[in-house]
Amino acid sequence: MDEHQLSYEELVDHIVNDKPVPNILHVPNVTLSSSLSKDSNMHQRLKPWEAARIVATASETRPNPKPPALVVPKGEIHQSKSLESLSKYYSIETEFEEQLQKFLGNSEGSSNSPEKRV
Repeated sequence: MDEHQLSYEELVDHIVNDKPVPNILHVPNVTLSSSLSKDSNMHQRLKPWEAARIVATASETRPNPKPPALVVPKGEIHQSKSLESLSKYYSIETEFEEQLQKFLGNSEGSSNSPEKRV
């Protein structure tokens, strides 16, 4: 066979005149016998509404188990420290807002209200 590519006209000529087209692999038609096939052992997938119905009926038939209780040793809870930190944060935040209001009040003239700020 030729290694060159066919032009469109040459390709049409080959097809129309039943000439073999170069570089085309001819695969014979093979039909497998039914003895080679086997039955499928997979079940058909459930549709979403069928799966939801099965889950709903399963949850109705068995009781909901209680979630396990969270057990934390007493030594690991530091409530007083966290409350102290939180109160320090709020006091710092309040002081910052007061200083900011004083600064903005001085720089903007007579407008001390935060609603007028942009």
